[in-house]
Amino acid sequence: MRIPKNNESKLILPKHSLLAGAFLLLVIFGAKINIKVAAPVSFTLQTLFIGLAYNYLPFWWRSGLIICYLILGVAGLPVFSGGIGWHYFVSIPLGFFIGFVIGVILPWQSKTSSISPLYNFLIFHGVVVCCGVFWVGFHLESASMALDMGVELLPGALLKSILGAVIVWFIGQVET
Repeated sequence: MRIPKNNESKLILPKHSLLAGAFLLLVIFGAKINIKVAAPVSFTLQTLFIGLAYNYLPFWWRSGLIICYLILGVAGLPVFSGGIGWHYFVSIPLGFFIGFVIGVILPWQSKTSSISPLYNFLIFHGVVVCCGVFWVGFHLESASMALDMGVELLPGALLKSILGAVIVWFIGQVET
């Protein structure tokens, strides 16, 4: 790994700060956009924007982004898709939030190949859905309800994965 020269590191901090701040706003707004398809579970753009953030931000910046997002919600600001505060945080969505945190440490592949972004998004959405479904089953003490929710979430996760990969690919084309 190449260590950036002093002038380069001065440019990285403001760039990543602005990028992380913009992604935080996108995650918050994405959580509020509820798209109803045919399923009773809401389809939000939250994980799409989290996946994009994780694709473009280094480890410490994506860690800070998700920690800040979760702290804002636990503190009572309306940043989550379905509720606010600690009681909402530790209820049904806790598994999904755990998936967001695990997503930080996933080995995000290079954006150089055309398949890597799709792989990144599929793995990320798979982790989030699996953690969420596991927690729903545990919290509600119902494996069938958890599996039903997982099946309902899969089409949205797949669509957001494809859309995220297309966005990363498009940005890569514009940059070159």
